[in-house]
Amino acid sequence: MKDYKDYSADDFIVDDSFIQWVKSPAEHNDGFWPAFIAENQDKQEDIDEAIRFLKLLSDQPPGLAPEKLVRLQQQINERLDVPVSASAVHQIVSSRSKRTRVYSYAAAVTITMLAFGSWWVLNTKSSDGLIKSVAVPKVEHIVTNLQEHVIPKGERSLIALEDGTQVWINADSKLEYSHDFLKGPTRDVYLQGEAYFDVTSDTSRPFIVHVQGVDIKVLGTSFNVKGYHGENKVEATLVHGKISLSGASADNVTLAANQRAVFLTEKKRLMVENNVETDTYTSWRNGVLVFDDQPLYEILPILERTFNVTIHTDQASSLDCRFTAKINNMSLSEVLELFGTSDSIGYTVYANEVYITGSFCDD
Repeated sequence: MKDYKDYSADDFIVDDSFIQWVKSPAEHNDGFWPAFIAENQDKQEDIDEAIRFLKLLSDQPPGLAPEKLVRLQQQINERLDVPVSASAVHQIVSSRSKRTRVYSYAAAVTITMLAFGSWWVLNTKSSDGLIKSVAVPKVEHIVTNLQEHVIPKGERSLIALEDGTQVWINADSKLEYSHDFLKGPTRDVYLQGEAYFDVTSDTSRPFIVHVQGVDIKVLGTSFNVKGYHGENKVEATLVHGKISLSGASADNVTLAANQRAVFLTEKKRLMVENNVETDTYTSWRNGVLVFDDQPLYEILPILERTFNVTIHTDQASSLDCRFTAKINNMSLSEVLELFGTSDSIGYTVYANEVYITGSFCDD
């Protein structure tokens, strides 16, 4: 049995079992890969990158014969073990300044596909049978095929996707999707952090949010998804419509309006809440934070992301204190005063560091 825990994105890309599962999940759904992903959250980034790469590879140009595709993949596999030249690295870096990591397989597929560029030009025909020119793939196209929205702490953003779907992205979050995500059978996006989706209905192309090994599938609806790395849970809150969750557990779970699902990734436990107040989990997009009898250890990370600070407390017991509060576009100092009881706490703000002394609640 292979030890996939030591695999990098490069390793997953050339593993036969992984390739078959990505290409035909319905035919190779023995439960191994969903279970592996759920149990190994530290490999999520490598797995997501490998999946995106393999999907790019599967989107071959029209007319590309199967034997050509096999030869292409063989050459890519061979090049994965060859260091990328300095000039290739320079091209990649200069064409995508927003990304700081350079992947050898990205350069490998670019170099190999360039070799096939002339074959595409000679064999691509229009509907009337005439040969038409096809641009040779460039490094820029391959490397920048994924659209990326990175929202830092202290900010939030609203974007519109090509299909009309609106996405509110919360602080310290990242959303990725293919530039041509409407060309496939599904509309796939990849989330790290939190986002609210108002999905445009398209029954022919389901919309799928991939987050920490969980796949959330919809046709047209509004819902909130939260899955920050390090929190060991994925939350989905449905405002209206229906969504289904799969991948992290053996059985699919379908949510109806005003239901909330919380999947604990380490314990592999799924909980569903009924008749929830959806505003509690979605009002952040309007600058409002709502806490309903929540412990401080859940509240502080939200405040850190919202105000772009790091909060330090000198009493660990305070982290278990519970609060119910509605914060409507308050400043950080107003929030800290709100959580304090009379003169029981004091705080000092230095740059982006907040130091709190005293207890947040009575013993």
